[in-house]
Amino acid sequence: MRDPLSVWLRPPSAAPPEAVAAALARALLPPEAEAAAPRWLRADQRLSFRRAVAAIQRFNGVMLADGVGTGKTWIALAVAGVLDPGRVIPVLAPAALFAQWRETARRAGIPIRLHSHETLSRGRLPAAAGTTVIIDESHRFRSPSTRRYLTLAPWCVGRRGILLSATPAVNRLEDVARQLLLFVRDDALTWNGVPSLLAGLERSVPDALSSLVVTGEDRSRSLPQRVSREVRPEEPEHSPFWSVFHGILGLTLSERRVVASLVRVVLLQALASSPAATALALSRYRALLVSARDAEASGQLVSRSVIRRLVGADIDQLVLWPLVAEAASLPELALSDLEALDAPLAACRAWSAGGDVKLAELARLVSAGGPTLVFTTHTATVRHLRAGLGQPRVAWCTGSHAGLDTTTLPREVVLDWFRPAALGTDHIQARPSILIATDVAAEGLDLPLIRRVVHYDLPWTAVRLDQRSGRAFRLGSLADRVEVVRILPSPALETALGKEAILDAKAELPRALGLGTEGDAPWRLRAQVAAEWAGIEAAEGSAMMEGARASVAGIRIIQEDGSSRTIVLARGRQGWVADAATIAAHLGRAKGSGASREPDPTRLRSVIRSLAGAVRAALRAGNGAQLAAHSTSPAHQTALRRLMVLARRAASIRATERLRLLSAGIGFLRRGLTAGESRMAEAWVTLGERELYAALARLPVPEAAAPAQRVELIGL
Repeated sequence: MRDPLSVWLRPPSAAPPEAVAAALARALLPPEAEAAAPRWLRADQRLSFRRAVAAIQRFNGVMLADGVGTGKTWIALAVAGVLDPGRVIPVLAPAALFAQWRETARRAGIPIRLHSHETLSRGRLPAAAGTTVIIDESHRFRSPSTRRYLTLAPWCVGRRGILLSATPAVNRLEDVARQLLLFVRDDALTWNGVPSLLAGLERSVPDALSSLVVTGEDRSRSLPQRVSREVRPEEPEHSPFWSVFHGILGLTLSERRVVASLVRVVLLQALASSPAATALALSRYRALLVSARDAEASGQLVSRSVIRRLVGADIDQLVLWPLVAEAASLPELALSDLEALDAPLAACRAWSAGGDVKLAELARLVSAGGPTLVFTTHTATVRHLRAGLGQPRVAWCTGSHAGLDTTTLPREVVLDWFRPAALGTDHIQARPSILIATDVAAEGLDLPLIRRVVHYDLPWTAVRLDQRSGRAFRLGSLADRVEVVRILPSPALETALGKEAILDAKAELPRALGLGTEGDAPWRLRAQVAAEWAGIEAAEGSAMMEGARASVAGIRIIQEDGSSRTIVLARGRQGWVADAATIAAHLGRAKGSGASREPDPTRLRSVIRSLAGAVRAALRAGNGAQLAAHSTSPAHQTALRRLMVLARRAASIRATERLRLLSAGIGFLRRGLTAGESRMAEAWVTLGERELYAALARLPVPEAAAPAQRVELIGL
């Protein structure tokens, strides 16, 4: 045979063109499991459910990345309940969301055991429970250097995971890979031509990521209409604001440029919030300088714990901790700034006393009526707004306290005022209409009464903006439309901070992943194409239409382990391409068509012969990725060299059992690993030989790479 593959690709039996086109359109979607969804799951959530079950069964993990407020909690519980029926499901979530998780699990009838992110940050692991784990707000586990990530990763080995995040890409695309690697091996997408998940997302978004990241259906029609606008209050020419601004720019801060820039950003970020936040940041910086001066005079070092007691640990101060080593002096802070701080601190007091144009703008916004949620980054700003709005019954919520006006109350009591279920809709008029909150209330909380969200100051990530707004844009919201208002800093302050440009750049990450309503990832277009053919009866087969000048083909590659993947290609003047828009245009011509004409055998053989090259390229990409290098750390390479040395020694003395264990370890290191497996392998570098052989004996049985067993032409 001149080309065995073209003979192998046998055309399926004839079928109506519209039915074949519908089958090819559905083949564009990622795999779906046959599992039956529980009755309490919404109809528009069942696609995500089936895709998530298929992903976990195939890859051991999945990320549910549906939009904020679209019911990811319900989908995750449904998936876990199917995979681990009757077992207690471990749920790792922020402590602030425990009450919401308990209520949802109770209504779904799924037993759960909660463990907080904060407890993981202190190095405490969850208790052993079911093998399927749910991690809510998984974007908090995007950095492999944090304590919570290092604590959790080894615990996840041998478990299956459901990651929940509407905003998984915070600062870079590889954030998504780091979360997936808690459960999914780095080489999971090898047969899709992606040898390393981490390396692939460092460069771009591979189309195959749709097998691991589930975005489900567009539910924007079920959410309130979004009305967005921006306001930029004008600071008067002689306002104390400018005295503070120029005072901060005039501080020396440090002889080291990087240190000076870091401290100045902290101070300017507080300035962009409120006079109270600025005064607090300046006072803390002064306390830091006093500590450094006193330590220098006494010949002692200032430890991190001493500085923490002096300056506190609010979020606006956290960026200063990397400057302070536990056993070293402070890094060249300018003690001359002690006197220079007097003027901006005095200006802050004058600014707080009156003339805060930003606060006046907020008062004008809330005077329009309707339940309003005001977000700020700083606790001091919450107090400033609560006192300065001059309205009765202002609710507030921070990381440590909550209340109404000057009275402290339980956090859930305060939040319940903005939920209809707690008191019944008849009592809405008696509730506060303003809730001022720090970002502690920006994740996962359901506040369906909110009709206006105000970003009083801007965070550093677009993710945080989406999380804030998501408190009101949720399924079950009682508002037809929700207004989202950004209060922007003065142009001079924005130029110094550059925050808006950073937010705009980071907002492109979700769009690259196909998340949100404006996403343009390839699989979003494919889902739209499949949805257009959803109501038409589908059938695999061959069909030919009069006057056709293009072809569309579906190929299923079946691997030895029974798994498969489907490729849909369109052929035009440029040859065979996988472009969804081209495929959609060609398939559209079959909609409403009548019976198929009998395919011409000569034309059919010609099309299949040309298709063989495209199939061969897909097989070559998968096989090539199997041979390509995976993402490995220097510690992995050191461990591999050590095992190779020990293997040569074991072979020379014919130590068969040792050689078997070392061969398993070498094979383990030469494939993609999860984050926990990677940590486990890195420990081999320092283990003694006896401990090393014991660790190798505990390795899981390696999964042989499944080669392609056959190729089927499912539609033409």
